[in-house]
Amino acid sequence: MSITSLASLTIGDPTWILPAVAVAIFGVLLILVLNRERLAWSPLGPILRIAGWLLLCICLINPLWSSSRPRSGANVMAVVADISRSHLITTGAKGETRGDAFAAALMNGETTEPVGWLNQLGQDFALRRYTVADRLQQVDRFEPVEFNGTASGLQTALRQLKQRYEGQPLAGIILLSDGIATDATGSLDELAGMPPVFPILPPEGASQQDVAVGTYSVTQTAFDDAPVTIQVQPTTVNVTSGQVAVTLLDAAGTPIETQSRAVTDPSPLKFRHRPKEAGTVFYRLKAALKDASGADVTTEATVANNEQLVAVERSTMLRRVLYVSGRPNWEFKFLRRAVETDPQLQMVALIRIARKEAKFDFRGREGESSNSFFRGFDKIDSETVEEYDEPVLVRVGIKDDEELRGGFPEKPEDLFQYDAIILDDLEADFFLADQMKLVYDFVSRRGGGLLMMGGQESFRQGEFDRTPIGEMLPIDLSRDMKSPESGVRLSLTRDGWLQPWVRLRSDEGAEGERLKSMPDFLTLNTVAFVRPGAVVMAEVQDADENRWPALVVQRFGKGRTAALCVGDFWRWRLSNGLRKLRGLDVPATDADLDNGSADPHGAPTEDLADHARASRQMIRWLVADVPKRMDVVVKEEPSLGTGSVKITAFVRGTDFEARENADVTFSVVGPDGQTFELTGEPSDSAAGLFETSIAASQPGAWHVSVTATASDDAASPPLFAATGWASQPDQKEMKSIQVDRQFLEQLAKLTGGRTVPLSDLENFIRSLPQRSAPLVETWSWPIWHSWWIFLVAIACLATDWTLRRRKGLP
Repeated sequence: MSITSLASLTIGDPTWILPAVAVAIFGVLLILVLNRERLAWSPLGPILRIAGWLLLCICLINPLWSSSRPRSGANVMAVVADISRSHLITTGAKGETRGDAFAAALMNGETTEPVGWLNQLGQDFALRRYTVADRLQQVDRFEPVEFNGTASGLQTALRQLKQRYEGQPLAGIILLSDGIATDATGSLDELAGMPPVFPILPPEGASQQDVAVGTYSVTQTAFDDAPVTIQVQPTTVNVTSGQVAVTLLDAAGTPIETQSRAVTDPSPLKFRHRPKEAGTVFYRLKAALKDASGADVTTEATVANNEQLVAVERSTMLRRVLYVSGRPNWEFKFLRRAVETDPQLQMVALIRIARKEAKFDFRGREGESSNSFFRGFDKIDSETVEEYDEPVLVRVGIKDDEELRGGFPEKPEDLFQYDAIILDDLEADFFLADQMKLVYDFVSRRGGGLLMMGGQESFRQGEFDRTPIGEMLPIDLSRDMKSPESGVRLSLTRDGWLQPWVRLRSDEGAEGERLKSMPDFLTLNTVAFVRPGAVVMAEVQDADENRWPALVVQRFGKGRTAALCVGDFWRWRLSNGLRKLRGLDVPATDADLDNGSADPHGAPTEDLADHARASRQMIRWLVADVPKRMDVVVKEEPSLGTGSVKITAFVRGTDFEARENADVTFSVVGPDGQTFELTGEPSDSAAGLFETSIAASQPGAWHVSVTATASDDAASPPLFAATGWASQPDQKEMKSIQVDRQFLEQLAKLTGGRTVPLSDLENFIRSLPQRSAPLVETWSWPIWHSWWIFLVAIACLATDWTLRRRKGLP
């Protein structure tokens, strides 16, 4: 028997179409002829008779109703239960949790009498059961269920299911979760094209109060004497009054400072602390909710998100600065004295004390060009022969006798050992062309800092225009500008006020008073204009309010450059010291002036150290972002498991080019003291990058030390770096007490599924066999076998007969 398809209705016996049509037409005409008088005043009866007759005629062609449904047991349906700790958040006054609701639903689904929804689902699909927390795991049954996972790798689990059932008939994924995904990347595009996902939403219950540490940020420099600023933005849920208090504690749990604000106040809390040790420093942040009277609120949805461990990296690397000056001056004296008090800075100086002199042609023996007075001395070392065409240089602060022995470096490995260069009162002719290019590479390629200080032979006066060094400066040297006729006073620009390294006081009023107390400066290298992208941090003005840039900075290549146009910056230091000395009853030493020590009565004289502090802060800024030969970065990798991190080390040679051939080892120490020795593998993403991974599932402070030996630099000592990180796998899991409906709805919409409330789960399961699936089967049944067809036909004919009898018609 052939079947002709007509939408979802098919004709089982096409050979009966013409006879059925003929019988239908004959019957309709006969009804119309016999009831022609009734049609005029009561057409209902004939119409019902025609309807019943046509319905019987249709049954002659054997109509069939065809439909598609999932092939029983052929399609896979995955049920994934999120068993993370976020489901333990209480949702009602009786202590119910989302986990309780999910556990009850899963237990009821496994029952056989009556048939639970899981067993019912298994009758139509090949059922696969999974649990997910930090990893995806297949299980045989869902009982018992313990919600103890410290992470929710929802996106990772869905990706794994997509890959695992690639090419297989996966009809859908039923996901029981609150939507708090610890591996959320912000984009779900990678999940597009997978089978439909049906998130089951748990009941949220009554509103519960909660306070959490929330978000935080750490601002700090690479030097020990600069304080760390931790900015905290605590979050509250369902709290309308009272206060939220945040306490900063050290790693041992000793409270350092507590700050509070009203719940309705959106401003963050700022903690400033000066760590005593270098390296990785750990702090703890603890949040608490207080009522209007200041008492602690003990009824919270969860206390797991009230504490956060914070890691702060404090550099232990010594930063070396090369100071090059054209003559001995006050500036070097005070700069060196300021740097000596900083354990993270070291200044190496190359100072010219005599310029080049004209080369004389001494009349001595034939072929002799040196001074005749040196005749008879040993000439094995040619450098011992006095030559009058070379400048006389003095080296200060060198680490060994070979450092700067030949003057300013001429090789990258000699210059690149420094982090910054300061040029003071030095003309361009001091450098060879190759040395100029080397300084250019030092900033642009090595990432070092360059500061040129004012003086009679700096900037345009030193003819640095149209030189590689002049191109790097943040000011233009091509045009001259009229110099002030009198002293000028220093003031900060708007950008200078916003930069902590430019200011010396935390209070705006105190900083304004400090600027007013500064002396007039008499030497200025005037600048016509600054280069595009450069920022003026400070400026000077004369009595007529004419303004000139005083401190200008900019980024250049991988490094940064600065121009201090004031030529007698030392006058501030000298003037402050002399002014204070007049008010002291006892003589003050140079150390008193540099560290701001107290007077004989113990009163602090902070402004005595202002020049030294300003100098240190300027040099710190100059070297703050200078790359090291090995940089170590720790990055969380949620896709690898709970608390997993990837540790990378970027290795550079003495010329600061990436080194691919290096032996890198990572020594990781956990919170319990256990040590893991790991070998770095070369990365495919970048040359010189070595990486390894470790699952830091144990909460607490972790430390890692890295040792690298580059085969191309076998003569140089091995590189060493150390850092650390705070591992708290459950903090992201407990970041919110609310169901992330937005994430779940976005996931369902992207995959073609829909969200289902837990209360409607069983109805949804009963509707699944009617949804589309990868493998379907077509089934049909005869319509004329349906009892309602004959019931309708008989009802039409019986109604017509009843109407005729009531009218008294035959």
